[in-house]
Amino acid sequence: MIKEPNEKIVSFNFMVLFGAIFFLFFALDYYIPILPFYVLHVGGAEASVGMLMGLFTFCSIILRPFQGRDLNRKGRKRLLVMGISLYAAGGLGLLLLPSLPLLFVFRAIQGFGWGAFLLAFNTLTLDLAPPGKRGAVVGLMGMAPPASLATAPVLGEYLRVATSADYLLLFLVASVAALLALFCGALVREPEFDKSGTEKTPLLLQKVIFPSLIIFCMTFNLGVILTFLPLLGEVRDLQAVGYFFTIFALTTVFSRPAAGRLSDRYGRSVIFLPALVVAAASMVMIATAVTVPQFLLSAFVLGIGFGSGHSSVMAMAADRLAVMERGVGMATFTTAFDLGIVVGAVTVGILLSWFDFQAIFMLCAVIMLLPVLGNLLKQKLYRATVR
Repeated sequence: MIKEPNEKIVSFNFMVLFGAIFFLFFALDYYIPILPFYVLHVGGAEASVGMLMGLFTFCSIILRPFQGRDLNRKGRKRLLVMGISLYAAGGLGLLLLPSLPLLFVFRAIQGFGWGAFLLAFNTLTLDLAPPGKRGAVVGLMGMAPPASLATAPVLGEYLRVATSADYLLLFLVASVAALLALFCGALVREPEFDKSGTEKTPLLLQKVIFPSLIIFCMTFNLGVILTFLPLLGEVRDLQAVGYFFTIFALTTVFSRPAAGRLSDRYGRSVIFLPALVVAAASMVMIATAVTVPQFLLSAFVLGIGFGSGHSSVMAMAADRLAVMERGVGMATFTTAFDLGIVVGAVTVGILLSWFDFQAIFMLCAVIMLLPVLGNLLKQKLYRATVR
């Protein structure tokens, strides 16, 4: 069994893990305004952009159930460092300025690394949480990804324009960030394990299916935004995509810790259900935005909805897990997280052949509301049964 942490939330382990998360997410988010244009530069099309995101996420998912099953026995830090190393290696491959087929190969390598990293850091985050403060810790650690998102895309967009798309320099910046993540990850001290009784565990955990379905609906929309928002900005002449991600991320930074603490106190569904409604409203705002202020306001609303929803849903998943179930449980949850991204990116890449961006983001709003509608139906059926 893992020794439960003391009541202190912020520690050396917390800080170096936070650093590893920030820098590797930076190396991921920085590509947002760069890779779609590089795909077009080497002869790809819009569908290729969605397929590239789909391949990356598929590779991050495919091994994760097995990694989750073995996480208690083989350790969190080993998986963390291995994942960062693979991601960094794939990023160094991009410095060769590959053709479209080789780009898919290097992004596949990065995908395998990303999947291992995502599982390891999510599980380590729960290991660091004092009893009764999971929402607070998830919220605080959850500030690292949006802090990256607040800075990386706007820097990538600026450098792409300022250097007239000097892709060697652009990819070099991402590689440096990945190596910094590797340095921080190497400093993480893993909690002590009792590795007995960990051999026979399932690949997926049914306990977290409900929060996993919720996060799938949320990240379907995230996959669409991360993949196609730069192209929407180009089509509508909204030269503010980098600032969109900055506002979205900064709003998420502030909403996640607050939502985590509130969900500890008042309950998870009290937070995530309204959050999903707010996030759905932001999708409608993106669908109809024709000016930069409208576009940036939708980013603010999305940050409140997505940030609050993610913290409370992940804490809800953690509530259902015993200590030794965290590896498999987080494998299930993070697989749903990434599966939503890949399904969103690939589906919309195909649908853009028939529909415009307004119709696409209206569809995203409906998908974001599916857990809310499902919860209302569940309550209605429960009341009917009681009567």
